[in-house]
Amino acid sequence: MDTKKIIDIFNKFDISSIKDENQVKFSSLGSVTNLNYKVEINEKKYVLRVPGKNPDLINRNSEGNNEQLIQNLDISLPIIAFDKETGIKISEFYDNLYTCSSSDMLDKKFRDDAIDLLLRLHESDLIFEENFSPFEVFKKLVNTEDKFENESKAVGEDVVKKLKKIGLSSKPCHQDLYHANFVYLDNKAYLIDWEYSSQGDPLFDYADFIWQNELEDKSEIVNDIYKKIGIDDEETKIKMELFQILSMLTWGFWAKRKSPQENRGYEALDSALKKYTNKFS
Repeated sequence: MDTKKIIDIFNKFDISSIKDENQVKFSSLGSVTNLNYKVEINEKKYVLRVPGKNPDLINRNSEGNNEQLIQNLDISLPIIAFDKETGIKISEFYDNLYTCSSSDMLDKKFRDDAIDLLLRLHESDLIFEENFSPFEVFKKLVNTEDKFENESKAVGEDVVKKLKKIGLSSKPCHQDLYHANFVYLDNKAYLIDWEYSSQGDPLFDYADFIWQNELEDKSEIVNDIYKKIGIDDEETKIKMELFQILSMLTWGFWAKRKSPQENRGYEALDSALKKYTNKFS
């Protein structure tokens, strides 16, 4: 990204009419999937999100519509502009924004704040547009020439079959509950990054939250989460276990396609297969 392109983007959205490149400062911000920049224009600070090359097909139109809907709940930070064709998004940059770390989720206060945001989302009357589906993504990302991946895909198909037999709900869901998507501004918690949002079963969100934040082996924490969201029967606990496997498969395949040179994807799929074998075979 160069200064001229940034100027063009901000001019397009009528956020700025500046033409002089010397009046614009920008720097790269860290991100897993996208290109994020801190942009300073006219003494104002912005975050510019430019979609990166992800292995899955995100529907940017659906993301934009879902992002607009979520503004009504006051659980996410406001956006200034969103291009539904390109996925380019502009929001305000906050100097005092705190981004949660993985260790924060070991603290009950942070976990409770995170779960409260999810409960407000799931209990709302919003209807999200269809976008990212954990029931389908592993089928689309599998390398059918790889025996291990085919085995993982077969497990995913059986997990989906078992979940459908138990029964599924349809609520607005976030579906990417990585710790860094929880932030604090002026001591208030928010949930950001809605690019994987869609209608889905809320239990996937909670299972994804547990697994992505490495809480699945911490029984006291898991039981505390179950208590907070009202899980007290064995069938729902089984459903949560199945959704954890589905989360592992989803992000395992995603990581293998995104960063094939790293081991994270393989490790996630291997964990999914071991959990499935121990619990359901």
